[in-house]
Amino acid sequence: MLTDTDRAPDTAGRLFEAARSIATTTKDDRPVRRGLINEAMIAAFGSKSADGIWTQRDSFVMTEIAAILACRSATLSEQPNAIIEQLAKLEKSFPTQTVRSEEQIAHQHFSTPLDLSWLIAHLAIIGSEDIVLEPSAGIGTIAQWAGQGRMLQLNELDPIRAAALRLLFPEHSVTSYNAAQINQHISVSPTVVVMNPPFARNAAGVVDPFAAHRHFAAALAALQHGGRIVAIMPDNFNPGGKHGSLFDRAVSGANVRMMLRLDKGFAGKGTSVAVRIIVADKVRVPGRPPATINRASVTKLLDAIREIPPRAIVKPAPLPPTRPRSTKPGALFGAFRAPPAKSLPRAARPLPSFEIATVDYRVHDPVAAAHDDAALYVPWRSQRLEFDNPSEHPSPLVESAAMAAVALPAPNYRPQLPKRVIDEKILSAPQLETIVHALAATDVDLPGNYRVPEKGLALVPHADGHRYRKGFFLGDGTGAGKGRQLAGITMDQWLRGKRRHLWLSDSSALIEDARRDWQALGGTPLDIQPLGRVRAGAGIEIGDAILFASYATLRSEAGGDRRLDQILAWLGDAFDGLLLFDEAHAMGGVAGGEGRFGTVAGSQQGIAGVELQNRLPRARVIYASATGASDINNLAYATRLGLWGEGTAFVDREAFAARIRDGGVAAMELVARELKAMGVYTARALSYAGVEYDILEHALTPAQIKDFDTYADAWAILCAAAHKIPYREVAIMRRNAA
Repeated sequence: MLTDTDRAPDTAGRLFEAARSIATTTKDDRPVRRGLINEAMIAAFGSKSADGIWTQRDSFVMTEIAAILACRSATLSEQPNAIIEQLAKLEKSFPTQTVRSEEQIAHQHFSTPLDLSWLIAHLAIIGSEDIVLEPSAGIGTIAQWAGQGRMLQLNELDPIRAAALRLLFPEHSVTSYNAAQINQHISVSPTVVVMNPPFARNAAGVVDPFAAHRHFAAALAALQHGGRIVAIMPDNFNPGGKHGSLFDRAVSGANVRMMLRLDKGFAGKGTSVAVRIIVADKVRVPGRPPATINRASVTKLLDAIREIPPRAIVKPAPLPPTRPRSTKPGALFGAFRAPPAKSLPRAARPLPSFEIATVDYRVHDPVAAAHDDAALYVPWRSQRLEFDNPSEHPSPLVESAAMAAVALPAPNYRPQLPKRVIDEKILSAPQLETIVHALAATDVDLPGNYRVPEKGLALVPHADGHRYRKGFFLGDGTGAGKGRQLAGITMDQWLRGKRRHLWLSDSSALIEDARRDWQALGGTPLDIQPLGRVRAGAGIEIGDAILFASYATLRSEAGGDRRLDQILAWLGDAFDGLLLFDEAHAMGGVAGGEGRFGTVAGSQQGIAGVELQNRLPRARVIYASATGASDINNLAYATRLGLWGEGTAFVDREAFAARIRDGGVAAMELVARELKAMGVYTARALSYAGVEYDILEHALTPAQIKDFDTYADAWAILCAAAHKIPYREVAIMRRNAA
């Protein structure tokens, strides 16, 4: 059965054939009537629209191709204002696109009007040495003005439009990647980016109100330093309002030189939204963006622009090997016409996709770590995996002697990461090892079937219940890079097409750390979105993303609307993405128990975390904490490690906790060793070898002693009141302690 991709070249060829016949009618300044368009489509496809071979929406795509062909044969003025008037007149000769198909809405296929497309290229000031990228090229309306550069890179996800681009621009490379990650897909960094991205849908057609923000950030990341980006953006892409912080993040690292606003600039293309035009150079210059110039038409915008900001000086990157230059005429005309000798070189092969490399390793028999019998810690080394050309960790890592005596099992999972991450050794060998073992662990299921209980948190064994994925516990200490490892685990799933994940941490402010680690591996900061910006009870309409939230937010509710239910609705029942429990010890105490001051109830955020795991059996769960098991009861949230339940010696969590608590610290150590042997736990720490220290003593003054005594008395009163202990008894205990 033929796919859309298989049919695309034939469909595009027929559209191109119909467009050539329509383009000839514009030479006499005659309007292109609907009947004439239908006749051209019937002649090209050999059937009527009613037969289902082509649609009215296809005919609009054809007229856009015809408009480009008409532009190529036209003689335009040398004056910008006159060019705009000519193009606006040509645009009006074609019928208004009143039919909006589901496909057009789903993929945001609203082509740029001719006069606006010319203005975009005009603002870019494209020179003969520029490498120009259009990440969402559509049918090529903007690209037709950019061909006087040194190289033109066109990208379009839709197969029919991509096939049409290959017919319209045979001298240039055309690729079909998700433009929201275009920085991961190019081999030659552009010096100019011109773009009209989708405004409110992602590549899968799912609603994403910040899709344009993501596309802009990715294009900016791809741009060479000093290069220029000119983008048509939605009206909410501005430094003011409630989304101002998203604008600031999207343009981070660039100097916004000009901001224009056009009201109803796409009225003839099927939508009447206002748009903004952003002109920015990738240079770090402090200061706020300039004031916005707001006009009702492209002509008035051009009149309002007193001077186009000059370009920064860029040294173009070398091009890949090229074929001999063609002698065919270029795609430009009028003010931007290029002579045949200036036709652009075509890459010898299509620009390669963002190179995704498989993390390769060899598995060998476990090697016991050599160490002094008296040593508590030994230098870390991978006992199972051998990587090609591994990168040492920036600081030496150690592992406890007891843990080093146990080897992780042999994994069978090969993660996928950006090739640049491996080539440039952005992840160290211990970090790569964690990524391999964590993904290997979450690729298998725990024994038994379970269903969610009507009351309580303990899963109930049931033959018709769900299979639950195994989890992984990352117990590294400070300096091992837990955030970078979590980002690496997420990147593997992201590159495999799973684009919805949940990242929980102790504080909402830690989102900046998560974004830093994600960006270091090739992601864009806008991929990570804060839940705190979404009102409780409202639907989460951010499309595919890594949702970031604090545990406090997870447990919260407003007016009976729980954040937990909001998250579950966004993830969906069949969710098989990642639940990243960073700083997982924040869920400790989920089971309650005896505290220093008596019986304490279960932690609400721990309860929310366990319910989240219970409701999403296919989720891949990763716990990360350096202090996760100070007390065995604090491991009650780690339901995915296989410590209790079917296939273990403990029927449930209570039985496990009781037995291990009786064994004391030695039993806890055995638990850690067993978890590592099962392949679900690892714990390394920075080495203090060579560190010198000295003891500095501060002698308290009488005034300081008096202050501390006052604080202690006040705290004793508060504790006594909370637990209804007579203060007289507290005073006696204090005197006895003294």
